[in-house]
Amino acid sequence: MPPQLGIFGGTFDPPHVGHVAAAIAARDQLATDSLHVVVANDPWQKSRRRSVTPSGHRLAMARLAFDSIAGIEVSDIELARGGSTYTIDTVTELERDGSETVLVMGPTAAAGLSTWHRARELAQRVTIAVIQPTGGSLARLHGWRTISVFMDPLEASGTRVRELLQGPGGPEAEATLARLVPLAVMSYIADHKLYSA
Repeated sequence: MPPQLGIFGGTFDPPHVGHVAAAIAARDQLATDSLHVVVANDPWQKSRRRSVTPSGHRLAMARLAFDSIAGIEVSDIELARGGSTYTIDTVTELERDGSETVLVMGPTAAAGLSTWHRARELAQRVTIAVIQPTGGSLARLHGWRTISVFMDPLEASGTRVRELLQGPGGPEAEATLARLVPLAVMSYIADHKLYSA
């Protein structure tokens, strides 16, 4: 059986417990030889719609979020390459001869795959592992090889975390953030005054 390379890419603005749980579920269920958490340098489809935290901060937070989790490696490959982030380029750089590449993503990202740069070529080269709620139906994407990774749903999203960080604060917001964001990441955010209103 050829080695499997897992890529879990994203903006990670900021990384939260949902990202960590998804990566662990993918590592365990896909049995990849390695799972790379790849931080986007310039996520062009997002940066055109909203302000994105500088990539160096997002990389540092991702390293804190995934620190010491066996089998998961945070990669700076897209930051080192610079410019707009295109997954096809990352796949080309990370692939080894004979390896099979699996892209791990949530259902929202999977639904937009047809808009990705060189999508037809990407569809021929990778398998898409879609994060699904435990007990859900198997993922099906027309024109793509798909498999499912199941995990218990978590009410965590980058949008929700940013809203809480930019809001008025208070005990309830702080308690919610403590559930959604790893402590080391929250400390980094506070130290660097990120997401301030």
